[in-house]
Amino acid sequence: MNSTSLAGRTVVLTRPLQQSIQLERELIALGAHVVQMPLIAIALPLDKGEALNTSLANLQQYDWLVVTSANGAAQVAGALSQMSVRPKLAAVGKATADALGVQVDFVPTIARGDELVAQFPQGSGRVLLAQAQDVDGAVADGLRARGYVVDAVAAYSTEAVTPSNDDMELALRADAVVFYSGSAVRSWCAAFGATSPKAVVAIGKPTEAVAHASALRNVAVASEPTTDAVVAALHGLFQQPNP
Repeated sequence: MNSTSLAGRTVVLTRPLQQSIQLERELIALGAHVVQMPLIAIALPLDKGEALNTSLANLQQYDWLVVTSANGAAQVAGALSQMSVRPKLAAVGKATADALGVQVDFVPTIARGDELVAQFPQGSGRVLLAQAQDVDGAVADGLRARGYVVDAVAAYSTEAVTPSNDDMELALRADAVVFYSGSAVRSWCAAFGATSPKAVVAIGKPTEAVAHASALRNVAVASEPTTDAVVAALHGLFQQPNP
């Protein structure tokens, strides 16, 4: 990849800090400047985790435990580490699998919810699906269509973070902003309205849809939430005649 398109560019990362380290290092190595401005924080779901904890206490009733993000994986990893016998485990991508801290039985070749469903083995049995509070039902419905009984529970929620005035000034002077979720887009718009850097990267189609609905312009989609995919999307935007 030609790194010159990123040299000297300023990119805003809106994910929680601990989840942006690898991407920040790669962007800096390619000559970019990085503004860390987390716009969401991870919090307990509305029921304070009651449904998830009840399901984990009865995990022997399930044939599969499926997690769709590293945040969800972090909420179940402690319980899994204490179990000698557990159901089969599926994770949406490598980062999510790593966050589980135990051996995982199934990871799709592309780290997206639709690919998890498409590649998930056809079968029967009961699935515990641990996911974010406000996600749509696409993964749950897709797994049901493949023959499973699915219990979808909220493992976590997200809360908007209001950026400081200094961070807002830096962000508005940046060349690009990266959003990993629709909630981050909504948090941005609460602070900035529809004003954004000239280049916007959305991770996945659902995030892109929120960006377009929020009137953000020049949005490119990273096909999966990996460093390589985000860098490729930024590279493509900066190769345009007027990025």
